[in-house]
Amino acid sequence: MPCLNEADIVAWAIRHLLAQGVAVHVLDGWSTDGSWGIVQDPRVTWERFPEAGDAREQVCSAILARIEDLAVASEADWIYYSDADEIRRSSRAGETLAEGIARIDAQGFNVIDHKVYAFSPTDDGYHGDPEQYLRYCTAWDEMLCRIPQQKCWKNVGRVNLTDSGGHVVSFHGKKLAPEKFILKHYPYRTQAQARERIRTRLERRCQEEHRKGWGVHYDGLSAESNFLRDPTIGTLTFWRDVEQPAP
Repeated sequence: MPCLNEADIVAWAIRHLLAQGVAVHVLDGWSTDGSWGIVQDPRVTWERFPEAGDAREQVCSAILARIEDLAVASEADWIYYSDADEIRRSSRAGETLAEGIARIDAQGFNVIDHKVYAFSPTDDGYHGDPEQYLRYCTAWDEMLCRIPQQKCWKNVGRVNLTDSGGHVVSFHGKKLAPEKFILKHYPYRTQAQARERIRTRLERRCQEEHRKGWGVHYDGLSAESNFLRDPTIGTLTFWRDVEQPAP
């Protein structure tokens, strides 16, 4: 789980994965908002990355290479690459991630994709559980909703995440499951958090990666942008109206 300044959500993301039967290892990118103290939870493992210290640029390819190394060295049966602002669930109601992965594994598949829902704040009062507070989302008008999220795979050996910018795992013998799990994405929670996120990401952007098309979803945004959305305008939908997990 890569993490950079996600103090208001990372504890919930960790708690969720543990409850779903998924062990957690955090790569903290030298956070300055208290995230580092939060992720030092005795139930998980953690490290600061890059090990040499805080870097002027956030080089995503280096983070992905570290994830590849951690995965191949892991004794886990499956690997889940999940960011600190994401909540992932099985497509079946009442089924944990561990149970869903075991079911997919038994069917002979070794990679799981996700259907992405991007959640937006409609007021400035976010606190606590993101799934309970942030209830309006879209699955259509956000670029990241349309990009593959093949980030869960059977631990079969060395894989490649870097070539796809971390969105599609590749390896010999890959068998992608037709069923998609659910990815609930919460990049922006309050106006202050969202503006600080954009400021940090733009300041630390790796220009070489940006020229390759990585992180272009930040283009057109600034620390002065308005991130609060009116749920009666546009394509936002109340989560209860779109959540239709398989029986």
